[in-house]
Amino acid sequence: MLTHIGQYAVITYVFFWIIRINGCIRRGRQPLLRGPEWFFNVHVQPDFYTGAGRDLLHRYWLRMLIPFAVDIPIAVAIFRSGNLMLLNFLMIALCAIIHINHSYSVDLAERQARPFAVAEAEQPVASVVLSLTPRRMRDYSNPVVEWILALSTVASAALLLRYFFAVPEHHNWRLVFGLPVVYFYLQLGIVWVKRVVVAWRTPVPQAQAAEHLEAREETRKHYLRMCDVYRLSAAAAILFWPAEISMSPDNFDRVFQIWFYGWMVVSIVGTVWVEIRRKQLVKMALRARPVNLPDFLHESKIARWPVCYQPSAPMLMVRGARGYSLNLANTLGYLGAAYMVGFVALIALLRLSR
Repeated sequence: MLTHIGQYAVITYVFFWIIRINGCIRRGRQPLLRGPEWFFNVHVQPDFYTGAGRDLLHRYWLRMLIPFAVDIPIAVAIFRSGNLMLLNFLMIALCAIIHINHSYSVDLAERQARPFAVAEAEQPVASVVLSLTPRRMRDYSNPVVEWILALSTVASAALLLRYFFAVPEHHNWRLVFGLPVVYFYLQLGIVWVKRVVVAWRTPVPQAQAAEHLEAREETRKHYLRMCDVYRLSAAAAILFWPAEISMSPDNFDRVFQIWFYGWMVVSIVGTVWVEIRRKQLVKMALRARPVNLPDFLHESKIARWPVCYQPSAPMLMVRGARGYSLNLANTLGYLGAAYMVGFVALIALLRLSR
């Protein structure tokens, strides 16, 4: 049974690579999305791409390969160990690494390009606006999704407890509850990400304020929907786990094969939908011209990359001279740090109980 699950993990990993390659191609085109006079959101001089800009562009492309440098050695070690189930956790970690690396790389590329920008375009705008409409998690939550997640979690817990206490002498608690607890903890992390997305606020220029606000709101809703999709995927894996450990190998192989290929079809359809929606969001964002905002809180001076403690700046992320810095004085910063400590402790507990 575990051998077959490992084979399915390899298929998923190959599918993950196809999506990554498409993502690299898409990210490679981002610097020129606004036209040859732009480098991401920096309005550059006409000869930029024939001079220093060419090197900056090449370095940006090379930084996109960093996740592959992390992935390949670990994947080789997993294949050599024969524990192919670990590929699932590698893919989860890579999703975070890819997005963090891309955010940092874009910010670094823009900072490196600013000395070659058109001088007039680098002047901060004279007036800005800030939406005072309160945003709450429940306003961006789908009650149907939340009920599905709650009921599936309760059902999974009940099934696992019933299985464990039916013949407790034959069961290892780590085998029965370990994987579901990890997936549930990952769901809590996604909830934290949702809170960050909902709470993220920034001023916009008074000119084209409506276009900027619309683009950010639609992007926010898209990211929140993706968070719910990931939570549902984790909940589905938890719900399937009791069947996985209680079925006979023959019955399980048939059921799992149907479930896996159904999941693949849903994933392909979902990937196509995400790409279509992403292109719509890009077109919406291109209607809003990028501008420099005034540094009201002197973030460039007080921020220390990659982590800082600045109670005077209430934001979670403070933009300093070397890029964004995680502000541990923010409540969400405390929660994020506590979450990472808890995750390390959970993995250590599961490892020590073997």
